[in-house]
Amino acid sequence: MRRSVVFAIALGLAIAVDFQPRSLQADQPVAQIKNASGTGTVTRGPRTLAVEPGVELYEKDRIQTGTDSSLGITFRDGTQVSLGENSDFAVEEFAFEPQKGVLSFIMSLMQGSLVYVSGRIAVLAPETVRIRTVNGTVGVRGTRFAARVPGSVP
Repeated sequence: MRRSVVFAIALGLAIAVDFQPRSLQADQPVAQIKNASGTGTVTRGPRTLAVEPGVELYEKDRIQTGTDSSLGITFRDGTQVSLGENSDFAVEEFAFEPQKGVLSFIMSLMQGSLVYVSGRIAVLAPETVRIRTVNGTVGVRGTRFAARVPGSVP
C-alpha cells in the first residue's frame, strides 16, 4: 500500500512537471551570437557579459554594441539580425513552437542600426513579428529590411 501511495505521488509530480508550458520557460536560449567585431555587452538581469561568438541569448536580454562594432545573431527559427555600431537592441519576446501554434517574436531597437532577414516565424505567422523603435512599431511582412534609429539629441 505504501509503495502505491509513493508511486502515485511521484507519478502526479512527473505529470505536473511535464505539463508546464514550454514557451514560458525563460531558461531556454532563443538565439546565439554568430559573429562579432569590436566591443559590446549582453545585459541579462543584473549580469553583464561580453559580446563574443557563441554567447547564447535569452528573452529579455539587451544587446549593446560600441563604436566601430557589429555583430550577427541567429535565432532558433533561422531569423538573422545584424547590429551596427552604437546599437541598443533587446529581445522582448520569442516563442517558436510551430507544432503547438505558438509563434511570437518582438524585439526593440532603441538606437543604432539593424539588418533583419526573416526566419520561420515570419513565414508561418508574420503578424506576430514586431520591431519596436522609439518612434513606432514595424510590422514584418517581408523577408528582409534595414532600420536605423538615431541616438538621442541633447
